[in-house]
Amino acid sequence: MAAQLYKTHTGQLFHAGSIVIINVGLPARGKTHGSRSLIRYMNWLGVKSKSYHMGQYRRRLYGTDISADYFDLGNSEMAGARTEAEDTCIRDIIDYLTKGGGQLAIFDASNLQAARRRQIYDTFEEHKIRPLFVEYICENDAIVDENIRKVKISSPDYVSMDPESAVLDFKQRIANMQPYYETIDDNDLSYIKLYNVGEHFVVNNIRGYLQSRVVFYLMNLHISDRTIYLARSGESSNEGSYKADAPLSEIGHRYAHNLQDAILRRIKQRNADVLAKTGVDISKRTLKVWTSTHEKSYQTAEYFAKHENVSVRRRMLLKGINPGVCENMSLDDVKRKFPEEYQAYLRDPYHHRYSLAESYHDVSVRLEPVILELEREHDDILIIAPESVLRCIYAYFAPQGLPDSLIPTLAFPR
Repeated sequence: MAAQLYKTHTGQLFHAGSIVIINVGLPARGKTHGSRSLIRYMNWLGVKSKSYHMGQYRRRLYGTDISADYFDLGNSEMAGARTEAEDTCIRDIIDYLTKGGGQLAIFDASNLQAARRRQIYDTFEEHKIRPLFVEYICENDAIVDENIRKVKISSPDYVSMDPESAVLDFKQRIANMQPYYETIDDNDLSYIKLYNVGEHFVVNNIRGYLQSRVVFYLMNLHISDRTIYLARSGESSNEGSYKADAPLSEIGHRYAHNLQDAILRRIKQRNADVLAKTGVDISKRTLKVWTSTHEKSYQTAEYFAKHENVSVRRRMLLKGINPGVCENMSLDDVKRKFPEEYQAYLRDPYHHRYSLAESYHDVSVRLEPVILELEREHDDILIIAPESVLRCIYAYFAPQGLPDSLIPTLAFPR
């Protein structure tokens, strides 16, 4: 995981013990998207987390060429196969939370029937793992259809099937499951219900700080497809100084103009590709440009302000890392003037803080509200900021395995 905000000796945060999130809901309601996003956020916080997707277990046991009858919960011939896949997944979750050092896991499956949910609940409780149910409910057929066409037909189940046949097959899966769907109504359980991709929520019996953090995050989440662009500010007339806050140089203005052309051209091509592939027109979507309060950042963003469907917003939290006493100094200068500080930096470049300065860890903590707002946004976002800020934002979205020590070295060339 990258840019972990908090660490403890035991690896357990918030004195919360182990938690399993049990997803509930019909397919194409956003369960897997929500699970992946939540796992990313929890790992970033320092909560060791992992998602277990039921479809992967099904494909591992029975392959991809499986009949839609498998998803008919009234089909007794398939009951054993479904239970075997579920129980295998549950055992792996228990091992991860009791032996593998994990603190939070997600059982990403449909879990439509109340009696089966209670069995799963009891199994986890026996191992002192606290369950939290998350039910994804979508009553808007247009959203479901768009999710099927954008996401589900790209599933490994449909690699050899044409898109329209894949859509029909997936809808048949849903139809086979629909008659057996029982919404959660047991108020003894801890649960959150998310309606229509964040339109409104029902929260019940939430216990402890970690469950509250999970609920807070999910209330900022959606399944809308959008793109986040990261771009450095243009070059300033006093590039090495943090305090001077100098305006763009001539080279910086040329860069800003070229950045505007490149981003808008890319968005136009993306919109055309989406329309051709899915029939969904997203050309009226707004591009929101967030920029730091540095003069060079805002001047870079101004080139976008004249365009239709573009908004520009300054954000104090996107200011670059404060270098403190190392203002206007290169690493060679620091090595020569502060040799002990330089060695401390080499040992832990992510957490080290020079005198009167910020560390990269400090910047990541400062950016948490920005991260949550990014998750909440439905529109495309372009962030124009100093390289130090872009490094920390990228680290949040980066694949697992990026060490903290590499974050200060990430390069965003102009």
